[in-house]
Parts: sequence; structure tokens; C-alpha cells
Amino acid sequence: MLKAEELRLLTVSENTSTGRGVLGEWGISVLIEAGDRHVLMDTGASSALSQNIDALGVDVERIEAVVLSHGHSDHTGGLRSLLLKLRGKQMPIIAHPAVWGRKYSRARKGGDAAHGGYRYAGMPFSREDLESLGAVFRLTAEPTWITEDVVAGGEEPMVTDFERVASGLYLKENDSYVQDPMADDQSIYIKTELGLVIVLGCAHRGIINIIRHGQKLTGLNEVYMVIGGTHLGPASEGQLARTVAALKEIGVRWLGVSHCTGLNVAARLVHEFGDRFFFNNAGTVVGFPFEA
Repeated sequence: MLKAEELRLLTVSENTSTGRGVLGEWGISVLIEAGDRHVLMDTGASSALSQNIDALGVDVERIEAVVLSHGHSDHTGGLRSLLLKLRGKQMPIIAHPAVWGRKYSRARKGGDAAHGGYRYAGMPFSREDLESLGAVFRLTAEPTWITEDVVAGGEEPMVTDFERVASGLYLKENDSYVQDPMADDQSIYIKTELGLVIVLGCAHRGIINIIRHGQKLTGLNEVYMVIGGTHLGPASEGQLARTVAALKEIGVRWLGVSHCTGLNVAARLVHEFGDRFFFNNAGTVVGFPFEA
């Protein structure tokens, strides 16, 4: 189990930025430094990842694996630029097989009229292209233990009765669009002496489902920190209220939200959690034990 001082989280890409030459863009990427092991969760939406890597002084040669939380372009769009920085070095890419699904979104307003309002939202590169640049895809729905203390959780069971995948997300199957169950949604769980630290991508399958999955997978019930995208922005008031109640019941010590939460929900979380809440932006460095 990791000692507190052995863990460091650096948010390389996110909707907003702390400044210091760091770009903000819709998406997320978090570098996990667990002792001498470095793992990147997601790659943001574009080559802004590459600029932020330089601005933040990230040594890409130390990254030993990339975990993709799911196949949406705002979490995978920086992958090609990362591989180019690695100059042909082979890089394991841990993801669910459904990461390659033909993913679309449909906004309440706008959208591509020529395609019925549907907009392609999936992986922006071909697998062949990425593999030619050094990507080695390890596709599995099962948990992947990267170290004895760091695990990519694999497919997350839907166990609560109030969380559901947001509408407006689709898979294209032949010529039809069907609701995307987001089976590829996964998070990273880190076992520390302080408790469980959970790094979210977008939490499409529900933050409480994700926490419960991590508790069962790791055997740790105490949750020290949840950080990343919550996808509570489009949640109903009922789902949001029950999520807040569950987070309090679980006793999450620190809640650092990012991408796909939204300012209205963030303000609600500040009200509910007070100094246990913090904004997690591009450029944010989280050391442990954490102090807001």
C-alpha cells in the first residue's frame, strides 16, 4: 500500500487552467506518479496535451502506460501527439474493447443537420495509425493491475437505482443510432495508507457506482479522494441530491472536480462539502496528505 508521500497527481489537461502557460480545453488528462511508476489517465482533446506537457515539465519517457477511461474524443484526442513525442517508443494503452465503438452525441440544440443532428464523438484516429506510432493496445473489460497498488478498474457495474448513463450518447450500428451504455467507462483506483484515491475520466456510469466498484475491487472502504470528471452536469435534481447524500454517507474526505461537472453543480458541491471540495484544473498538483 502506497505511503502518502509516494503519490502525486498532476492534471495535465482540463477545461480550465491555472495559468502559467498551460492551456485549458474541454477534456481531461491526469498524470499519476505512484512511487517510481508513472501512468497517464486520458489524453485530453487535442495536441494541447503536448504543449502542457512541455509547460509543466513532464518527462514523457517516464510514462509507462496510458489508461483510456472511454473512447470519446475529449479523452483520446491528445493520444497521437503524445505518441509523436515518444518518437516510436512502444506505449501500452489500457482500454475497454468498446473504446473503438462508433460513438456519437446529439446536442439538444445544433448538431450536424446532414446527419440528423448526430455528431461523431469517438476516437479521432484509426487504430492502425496509432499502432504505427508505437501504441500497443491492451483491450479488456476486466480490471488491470498496473502495480500492486494502482488498478484500472475495467467495466463498472451499474448497482445504484438512481444513476444512469446520460441521454444524448449513441453508438452507430449499421445505419441506426442506439443509446450508448458506455460499457467502456473506467476509472483508476490507488491504494494508499490514507485510503482509496479514485481518478475519474468522465464518470459516465455514475460516481457512486464507480466508488462502490473500487471499494469492492481493492478491499478499501475508506475513500480519501475522488478527483476528475463527474458527469453530474446533465444529472437530474433527484440524481444529484442522492449522489450528494451517498458521497456524504461514504465519507469521501476530498472531492476535486473537473471536466463535465459544470459550474452550477460545482457551486452546489462547494455548498455541500465546504473545505472538502476543490477545483481541479490543468496545472493542478496534488500531493499527499492533501491540504486545500
